[in-house]
Amino acid sequence: MAAGTPAGVAGQAVTSVDPTVGATGIGDPYFPEDGNGGYRVEHYDIGIDYQPSSGRLVGGTTITATAGKALTRLNLDLLVPASVVTVDGQQADFEQSDHELKVSPAQPLAAGARFTVRVRYAGEPASLRHRGENAWFTTKGGAVALGQPQVAAWWFPSNDHPSDKARFDIAVTVPHGKQAISGGALVDKTTENDRTTWHWRMPQPMATYLAFTAIGNYQIDRGTTGTGLPFLYAYDKQMGNNVAANARRAIGRTGPVTSFLTDKFGSYPYDQIGGVATTARLGFALETQTRPVYDAAFFFYRDTSVIVHEMAHQWFGDAVALQRWKSIWINEGYATYAEWIFAADRGGQSAERRFRDLYERYSAGDTFWKLRIGDPGPNNIFDGVVYVRGAMTLHALRNRIGGDAFFKLSRRWVKRPGGVASMGDYRRLAERISGEDLGSFFDAWLYSGGKPDLP
Repeated sequence: MAAGTPAGVAGQAVTSVDPTVGATGIGDPYFPEDGNGGYRVEHYDIGIDYQPSSGRLVGGTTITATAGKALTRLNLDLLVPASVVTVDGQQADFEQSDHELKVSPAQPLAAGARFTVRVRYAGEPASLRHRGENAWFTTKGGAVALGQPQVAAWWFPSNDHPSDKARFDIAVTVPHGKQAISGGALVDKTTENDRTTWHWRMPQPMATYLAFTAIGNYQIDRGTTGTGLPFLYAYDKQMGNNVAANARRAIGRTGPVTSFLTDKFGSYPYDQIGGVATTARLGFALETQTRPVYDAAFFFYRDTSVIVHEMAHQWFGDAVALQRWKSIWINEGYATYAEWIFAADRGGQSAERRFRDLYERYSAGDTFWKLRIGDPGPNNIFDGVVYVRGAMTLHALRNRIGGDAFFKLSRRWVKRPGGVASMGDYRRLAERISGEDLGSFFDAWLYSGGKPDLP
């Protein structure tokens, strides 16, 4: 994420510009404490040791970053109590309160300086809550770190916002015989003194909420898809036989689903593929990069729609992340729309018929239309209306500008330089490709709080 930033000397004292304090948030009005200002992260090197029997986690994470301005202090997002912090190898003063770890380097950081922060920390993440939520889910014999919009603070310090993507190395140490799964490629697995360390690497930039670990007793299946992608599927051994069979059937279709999405949205963004079915009581599935995680409850029935949804997010949400959370309709709208067109391709209801049925089902006065999905508010970003009306907006746009232009727009969108973009970027790209002024269209479908006219 630091590409194009002038190189500097790490730890260099500042003389020409007065140093300042980095902001406690990255500037997203929905979640003012999320992320931090004054620097950009290039790489996370995460190491944790977790003991399922006690629920205790011991961690050491090194962050490589670049200062965007001269800094006397920078903040990290972390809930687990920190014990030691160093900046460029020198011990740093720090304060920790709730979500914020405030780090004061021994020497101010120069604007443009590339630096490293190492944090040692320990605690019981399952006991920690923030904004009433917990993102560390315990299971019988293990745990899953998973959440949106936040999860990182429960197991590693970070600049916790999708607008600051970085590369990751994740090493998880667990009792021998248990598995510790994450995203990307398994670099190595080593055992020492009855403890096994699983080292995973994500070379492509990733938002912090897309990093996860699933610890426990898993059956792991490995191989390659029909198109040559290495896959790793993991199934919690605590699932019942019927659920496990359905999970294998559904997750096993990840390769064909991805091939379908590739035909629609362009080349798959990564070089690994997979999925994890867990007995953790999540109540959701999440598009963790390269390897989505699914609550086993999704597999009580034979259904692949959740696989389509989470794999579509590998393009929309993972390859291109949101500058601000208020534009979540783009991610969830595309993932839901992918379900529609996949079902239609398999002989189900057409996307047009589904769109018309929904449009006609809800009268102009129905609450279905009242939520402004282009800016739904922080408490409504995962409201089902955002998903469904997001898909409707995309289909209405497809009808407005034509199928060829719509899919060209979609393929261009996921190739955004830097992998982070805003709703303004989406509109400008749509207008450039279609040659139309789409301001009134997006106002009607995203911001009006009323039932739009059909295009």
